[in-house]
Amino acid sequence: MSLLVTTHRVPAPAMTIAITPQGEFRSPDAQLLRDRIIAVLAATHPEHIVVDLHAVPDIDEAGIDALRDGQKLAAAQHARLMLADPEPRVREKLERRGRAAALDE
Repeated sequence: MSLLVTTHRVPAPAMTIAITPQGEFRSPDAQLLRDRIIAVLAATHPEHIVVDLHAVPDIDEAGIDALRDGQKLAAAQHARLMLADPEPRVREKLERRGRAAALDE
């Protein structure tokens, strides 16, 4: 299954954009997420980007690296990238790779 990525603005006081990947997040899809984050930063200059992981049943190392890269890209633009609602398996992998601090809990 390919990864599908949707983007929308979240009604909030601060400019917040939600990015929602859907499907297994694997190596071939990592650049797709990086590109989406770059496009969101360039087009909207958000204060926050929320990557909603509720529809991602699994993630590999390249996917986790793409999320880490996204956090760095956002920080360079004075934005905060947060991860939300991961499935238990994805949460466990994020925690093992030290990305748990980015979880919006």
